[in-house]
Amino acid sequence: MPDFAAVIAAANCKGGCGKSTTILILAGEYAAQGYRVHIIDADPKKRLLKWGNAGVKPQAIAVSEANSANMRDEIEKARANADVVLIDVEGTANAALTLAVAYSNLVIIPATISPPDVEDGLATVKLIQDMAHASRREIPHGFLWSSVPPAIRSREMANLESQVQQAQIPVIGRIFHRTAFASMFSFQTTLDELPPSEVSGIDKAKADVIRLTDAIDLMINPQATPTAEAAA
Repeated sequence: MPDFAAVIAAANCKGGCGKSTTILILAGEYAAQGYRVHIIDADPKKRLLKWGNAGVKPQAIAVSEANSANMRDEIEKARANADVVLIDVEGTANAALTLAVAYSNLVIIPATISPPDVEDGLATVKLIQDMAHASRREIPHGFLWSSVPPAIRSREMANLESQVQQAQIPVIGRIFHRTAFASMFSFQTTLDELPPSEVSGIDKAKADVIRLTDAIDLMINPQATPTAEAAA
């Protein structure tokens, strides 16, 4: 992470593509790395706010809600008290999404292996590019393949990856479909706090997340060095 509060948004104009899960796995990993984390939940479903109010999250993680009316104020307050600010926005192209993009140091576009996710993800990229042009600054962004079936590469995924590649959009990485990621919501805690006796695949999920945070660090700070575990 850089020496300023990094603002990272998970955005896609389509719902159900893994935005909330992405934010939660990042929050848990950055907290485990010793950072102060603030989650801003701008999704009407408030899954992350409900998770945060369950009372079992690490003290290093704070959660608040926001909408288009108070998004800027929430981001500014969060940046004053956290090292990493993570924003989960609604799955529609609205003012809250636009403001989150405008203030972000990185925008992650989660997408499952489906044409609708990629189509709406590409529309989100266009919004990001328009905001970057309007603000006269670069807004790093990239696709994140979510809920990817482990060890399976289908023809559909190859075609969708080709679409993203042809559009010259970076791919930050992949988050595989693992029980551990879904269990963070059912157990209402972070990946590191899940009980290994009750949840399988925690180690593999942890390795996925470390690879993701290393890729994010390199996009925000090109001088960052990957961790030994992720580089292995």
